[in-house]
Amino acid sequence: CIYILYIQTNFTGYLILMPEITIIDDEAQIANLLSEIGKMAGYKTRFYTEARHFLKDTLPDGETEKKEADIIFLDLSMPDIDGIEVISELGKRQCQSTIFLMSGFDRELLNSAKHLAVEYGLNIIETINKPMDVSYLTTRLKELKDSF
Repeated sequence: CIYILYIQTNFTGYLILMPEITIIDDEAQIANLLSEIGKMAGYKTRFYTEARHFLKDTLPDGETEKKEADIIFLDLSMPDIDGIEVISELGKRQCQSTIFLMSGFDRELLNSAKHLAVEYGLNIIETINKPMDVSYLTTRLKELKDSF
Protein backbone atom coordinates (compact mmCIF):
# COMPACT_ATOMS: atom_id res chain seq x y z
CA CYS A 1 0.00 0.00 0.00
CA ILE A 2 1.42 3.39 -0.99
CA TYR A 3 0.41 6.69 0.62
CA ILE A 4 1.20 9.98 -1.02
CA LEU A 5 1.30 13.06 1.20
CA TYR A 6 0.30 16.18 -0.64
CA ILE A 7 2.02 19.23 0.74
CA GLN A 8 1.65 22.71 -0.60
CA THR A 9 3.84 25.68 0.23
CA ASN A 10 2.78 29.29 0.40
CA PHE A 11 4.83 32.14 -1.03
CA THR A 12 6.94 32.36 2.13
CA GLY A 13 7.99 28.73 1.85
CA TYR A 14 6.07 27.50 4.90
CA LEU A 15 4.45 24.10 4.52
CA ILE A 16 0.68 23.99 4.34
CA LEU A 17 -1.07 20.65 4.81
CA MET A 18 -3.85 20.26 2.30
CA PRO A 19 -7.38 19.64 3.57
CA GLU A 20 -8.68 16.16 2.82
CA ILE A 21 -11.78 14.82 1.09
CA THR A 22 -12.98 11.24 1.47
CA ILE A 23 -15.47 9.92 -1.08
CA ILE A 24 -17.65 6.87 -0.42
CA ASP A 25 -19.45 5.80 -3.60
CA ASP A 26 -19.81 2.35 -5.16
CA GLU A 27 -19.71 3.85 -8.65
CA ALA A 28 -15.98 4.11 -9.40
CA GLN A 29 -16.58 6.66 -12.17
CA ILE A 30 -18.39 9.01 -9.77
CA ALA A 31 -15.75 8.48 -7.08
CA ASN A 32 -12.97 9.25 -9.59
CA LEU A 33 -14.81 12.33 -10.85
CA LEU A 34 -15.28 13.68 -7.31
CA SER A 35 -11.63 12.92 -6.57
CA GLU A 36 -10.52 14.94 -9.60
CA ILE A 37 -12.86 17.82 -8.66
CA GLY A 38 -11.37 17.80 -5.16
CA LYS A 39 -7.82 17.86 -6.49
CA MET A 40 -8.66 20.76 -8.84
CA ALA A 41 -10.04 22.65 -5.82
CA GLY A 42 -6.81 22.04 -3.86
CA TYR A 43 -7.65 19.05 -1.67
CA LYS A 44 -5.96 15.75 -0.96
CA THR A 45 -8.48 13.04 -1.87
CA ARG A 46 -9.13 9.37 -1.31
CA PHE A 47 -12.11 7.24 -2.18
CA TYR A 48 -13.78 4.01 -1.27
CA THR A 49 -16.11 1.99 -3.47
CA GLU A 50 -17.17 -0.12 -0.48
CA ALA A 51 -18.49 1.50 2.69
CA ARG A 52 -17.16 -1.32 4.89
CA HIS A 53 -13.60 -0.50 3.81
CA PHE A 54 -14.17 3.14 4.67
CA LEU A 55 -15.48 2.22 8.12
CA LYS A 56 -12.59 -0.16 8.73
CA ASP A 57 -9.87 2.19 7.48
CA THR A 58 -10.98 5.51 8.85
CA LEU A 59 -12.68 5.01 12.18
CA PRO A 60 -10.84 4.47 15.45
CA ASP A 61 -9.59 0.91 15.86
CA GLY A 62 -9.49 0.95 19.65
CA GLU A 63 -5.80 1.77 19.95
CA THR A 64 -5.29 4.96 17.98
CA GLU A 65 -7.54 7.72 16.72
CA LYS A 66 -7.28 8.14 12.98
CA LYS A 67 -7.65 11.60 11.45
CA GLU A 68 -11.04 12.33 9.97
CA ALA A 69 -11.34 13.83 6.53
CA ASP A 70 -12.27 17.50 6.44
CA ILE A 71 -15.04 16.71 3.95
CA ILE A 72 -16.89 13.46 3.26
CA PHE A 73 -18.98 12.76 0.17
CA LEU A 74 -21.34 9.91 1.06
CA ASP A 75 -23.51 8.06 -1.44
CA LEU A 76 -26.65 6.77 0.25
CA SER A 77 -27.14 3.76 -2.02
CA MET A 78 -24.26 1.35 -1.50
CA PRO A 79 -24.40 -2.43 -2.05
CA ASP A 80 -22.51 -3.63 1.03
CA ILE A 81 -23.50 -1.15 3.74
CA ASP A 82 -25.95 1.59 2.87
CA GLY A 83 -25.40 5.26 3.59
CA ILE A 84 -27.89 5.25 6.47
CA GLU A 85 -25.75 2.70 8.32
CA VAL A 86 -22.66 4.81 7.64
CA ILE A 87 -24.48 7.88 9.00
CA SER A 88 -25.33 5.92 12.14
CA GLU A 89 -21.71 4.85 12.62
CA LEU A 90 -20.38 8.35 11.98
CA GLY A 91 -22.85 9.66 14.55
CA LYS A 92 -21.72 7.11 17.14
CA ARG A 93 -18.13 8.18 16.52
CA GLN A 94 -19.06 11.87 16.83
CA CYS A 95 -17.61 12.63 13.41
CA GLN A 96 -16.79 16.34 12.94
CA SER A 97 -16.31 16.23 9.16
CA THR A 98 -18.35 18.38 6.80
CA ILE A 99 -20.59 15.97 4.89
CA PHE A 100 -22.21 16.04 1.46
CA LEU A 101 -24.94 13.42 1.07
CA MET A 102 -25.47 12.09 -2.48
CA SER A 103 -28.05 9.96 -4.21
CA GLY A 104 -29.22 9.11 -7.69
CA PHE A 105 -32.67 8.42 -6.26
CA ASP A 106 -35.44 10.79 -5.27
CA ARG A 107 -34.97 13.96 -3.27
CA GLU A 108 -37.17 12.62 -0.46
CA LEU A 109 -34.54 10.01 0.42
CA LEU A 110 -31.84 12.68 0.61
CA ASN A 111 -34.00 14.89 2.84
CA SER A 112 -34.85 12.01 5.20
CA ALA A 113 -31.19 11.00 5.44
CA LYS A 114 -30.19 14.61 6.11
CA HIS A 115 -32.69 14.89 8.99
CA LEU A 116 -31.43 11.62 10.48
CA ALA A 117 -27.79 12.73 10.17
CA VAL A 118 -28.55 16.05 11.87
CA GLU A 119 -30.22 14.12 14.72
CA TYR A 120 -26.94 12.19 15.09
CA GLY A 121 -25.12 15.52 15.40
CA LEU A 122 -23.44 15.35 12.00
CA ASN A 123 -22.52 18.44 9.97
CA ILE A 124 -24.45 18.00 6.71
CA ILE A 125 -23.57 20.91 4.51
CA GLU A 126 -25.47 19.88 1.42
CA THR A 127 -27.45 17.17 -0.36
CA ILE A 128 -26.61 16.40 -3.97
CA ASN A 129 -28.70 14.67 -6.61
CA LYS A 130 -26.80 12.70 -9.22
CA PRO A 131 -25.80 13.57 -11.87
CA MET A 132 -23.80 16.39 -10.31
CA ASP A 133 -22.94 19.86 -11.55
CA VAL A 134 -19.13 19.73 -11.78
CA SER A 135 -18.60 23.47 -12.00
CA TYR A 136 -20.84 24.14 -8.98
CA LEU A 137 -19.04 21.50 -6.87
CA THR A 138 -15.61 22.88 -7.85
CA THR A 139 -16.66 26.38 -6.82
CA ARG A 140 -18.28 25.12 -3.60
CA LEU A 141 -15.16 23.17 -2.57
CA LYS A 142 -12.93 26.17 -3.25
CA GLU A 143 -15.18 28.29 -1.01
CA LEU A 144 -15.05 25.69 1.77
CA LYS A 145 -11.29 25.27 1.56
CA ASP A 146 -10.70 28.59 3.31
CA SER A 147 -12.55 27.32 6.41
CA PHE A 148 -10.08 24.49 7.09
